[in-house]
Amino acid sequence: MSSKNSRAPKGQRRPGLALLLVGVVGVALLANYVIVPYLFPPALPGPAVSLAPSTDLAGSIVTIGGKELAPNQTVTATYDNASLSLSGTCKTDPKGSLAGCTFIVPQSSVGPHLVAVNDTVRTTLAHFSIPGIRPPESTLIVTLTSVGLGLVTQFVTRRFVNLDAERKMKAELADYNKEKREATLAKDKARLEKLARRDLAMKQTQSKIQTARLKVTGITIVPLLGVYYLMAFFLGGLNVTVAFSPYPIPYLVNPNGTMALFWWYILSSFTFSGILSKLLRTTT
Repeated sequence: MSSKNSRAPKGQRRPGLALLLVGVVGVALLANYVIVPYLFPPALPGPAVSLAPSTDLAGSIVTIGGKELAPNQTVTATYDNASLSLSGTCKTDPKGSLAGCTFIVPQSSVGPHLVAVNDTVRTTLAHFSIPGIRPPESTLIVTLTSVGLGLVTQFVTRRFVNLDAERKMKAELADYNKEKREATLAKDKARLEKLARRDLAMKQTQSKIQTARLKVTGITIVPLLGVYYLMAFFLGGLNVTVAFSPYPIPYLVNPNGTMALFWWYILSSFTFSGILSKLLRTTT
C-alpha cells in the first residue's frame, strides 16, 4: 500500500526533474553573469592599438588599427623607438578610430618589438614579434606536415571505405545515369518507366557512397584543424609568413610576395592529397 501511495497520480509528474533543470540553469546564469565577471573583470574602455598581423617576418606589411584615440588626428609610430614610415589612411576618424594605416617591418632580431602609436595627445603601445622559425624551414615544416596528414587520410580511407565496392557502385550509377539521359533524349516513355523503378535503389547507392566518404571527413577533420593550430602556435601565429611566391596570385599571395600559414597549408594539403590518392589508388 505504501508503495502505491507513494506514486504520483496518473497524468501528473513529480517536480524533481523540473527543479533540477531550473537549478542547473540558475547556477549557469550565476556563473556567467556574477562569478566570471568578478574573477575576470572586463578591460576598462580606453585607447587601444592593434597590429595585423602581430607576428611576421621583417619586410612584411602590417596594418595598424585603433580605437578610442584622439579624433581627427594624424598618427605617427615608432618601432623600438625608431621612426616608422606610414602609408595609407593614417588619420583617425571623428570617433577616434584608425584603420588602413600600414608600415613595413624593418630588419630586426627574433622576438618581441615595441610599436608606439602617437595621436598627438597620447602614445599607445602594441607589440610585434619576429618568429624564430622562418622560411625555408617553416615552408618545409608545413609541407611535410601536409604530406603526413595526407598519408593519415589515405590510411583512414582504406580502413573505412570499401574501395572495390565503391568502384562497382559508381560504375553502376554512371551506367544508370547514362541510360536515363539517352531515354530522356529519345523520349522513350517505356524505357523511362522501367528506369524509374530503379530510381530509389540508385539514390540509396549514391547515399552509401557519400556516407562512406563523409565518415572519412568526420574522422580526419579534427586532426587537420588541430595540427593547423598547433603549427600556428609554434611558428608564430595564424597569419605568419611561411613561404614566398614569385607570382602574384590574388588572395593567396600578399603584394610583397609572401604567403601566410593558412594559404600554404591549404595549398599543400590539397596538392599532396590529390597526388597521394592517385598513388595509393584511393580514388574511385
